[in-house]
Amino acid sequence: MMIRWPCAACLLWALPVLQANAQPATYRLDAQETTAGYETRFLGVLPMRGDFKRSSGTLIYDPTTRTGSVDVRIEAASMISSPAKAETTARGRDFFNVEHHPFIAFSAANFAFDSDGLRAVEGLLTLVGVTQPVALAVRSAHCEPLVCRAEGEVVVQRTRFGMKAWSRMVSDDVTIRISLVARLAAAAGTAAVPVVETPPALAN
Repeated sequence: MMIRWPCAACLLWALPVLQANAQPATYRLDAQETTAGYETRFLGVLPMRGDFKRSSGTLIYDPTTRTGSVDVRIEAASMISSPAKAETTARGRDFFNVEHHPFIAFSAANFAFDSDGLRAVEGLLTLVGVTQPVALAVRSAHCEPLVCRAEGEVVVQRTRFGMKAWSRMVSDDVTIRISLVARLAAAAGTAAVPVVETPPALAN
């Protein structure tokens, strides 16, 4: 299985630039608008897909240094899979094992930019209790005042996370995708919310 994120990780990587004198800003993932899912292949041709209905996360970013951190937690137990009869298997011990590992976590503190803007977020993915380094590819990133939206994905080999069952029928590659919406959190004790401007380098 290969895992990709519609790295929705991706809103968290549409990093806005505050005014010149701004301090690192905190953004909260919007659980109502953020989506995440996975996809792999059965017998090499038939898609096996699932969506995760609940997630949460935080982004801290310093626009002057292009540094910060991001933490995303996806509730594996909120999975809905297609076809429906595959959901029981996907939830079970051979795959996501949601009873014992109800969360998928991603944490990172390395944002990779090129001349066009943010292109990857490098960090650690924890899946079924196993943590491995991954690089989430950012497909799109756009910021408006107070809100950032982004889409990305990562492909992993499920056997690296101990998911070795059904190796002759289910692909080792799993794609996890995430489409993120993150909203600027007001500073504690401050009535006004800072104005956010979108840097051209981050707009796709």
